[in-house]
Amino acid sequence: MKFNLVIILIISLLITSCVPYKKIVYIQGDLPHEVYNKTEYRIKKNDILYIKIRSSNKNIDKLFIGDNINTNNSTNSQVLYFNGYTVDKQGYIELPVIKKIQVEGKTFEEVKTEIQNKLLRKQFKSLDNIFIKVKLAGIPYTVIGEVKQPKTSVLYKEQPTLFDVIGDAGDLTPVANRKQIIVMRNENGKQTKIELDLTRADVINSPYFYVRPNDIVYVQPLKQKTWGTGTTLQQTISTTITALSLITTIILLSKYTQ
Repeated sequence: MKFNLVIILIISLLITSCVPYKKIVYIQGDLPHEVYNKTEYRIKKNDILYIKIRSSNKNIDKLFIGDNINTNNSTNSQVLYFNGYTVDKQGYIELPVIKKIQVEGKTFEEVKTEIQNKLLRKQFKSLDNIFIKVKLAGIPYTVIGEVKQPKTSVLYKEQPTLFDVIGDAGDLTPVANRKQIIVMRNENGKQTKIELDLTRADVINSPYFYVRPNDIVYVQPLKQKTWGTGTTLQQTISTTITALSLITTIILLSKYTQ
């Protein structure tokens, strides 16, 4: 009777402690027919902008070449922080010749057009063939919780997703709760929080699936982590055998000492 009870307890432990296959697979099912229409990004306070201005007019190049990030070398977050243009609390950046320009709430294309128009009004000519590029100088983010490499880092990619963050952090751990990924974001001065289920295919239709500057991603653990019995069947069996061996040893020693 006691032996049967032990067997039942072992089987129950094996069933409840292993992480089910469906809990570790991303994007299950068919992708949605209607895909989320990603709107153009609008610049926010504290964003760091990468602005490159080139022209056939050497006078223009002399004014801006010192302030442009040298893209011939590999860039990093420190270079971008000190050489990019940070949007101040009033929503402005300051450029040579142009001085202050309001950029908050505008798209990159709108800022590009405004810079070009202001340069043309500053005695430069349309024949100068002004080339302007405006974009985010990387997208800083923080990821914590059940990832292999929790970190604060920067993504250098157009419209990165949560999978870019997860990949940059070395993937999720086996005990990560893929159904409850928390994304915290500052929206118009207010801190917002939402939970995403990465096992669902329609997660790609959430605006929070696409990473924004200074997003914080928190990956919660599954209950199996607190049980400490292992995340795979092999680990659980090994842990169970160890526990049973310990229990058997204790019982034998107690009998021997009686």
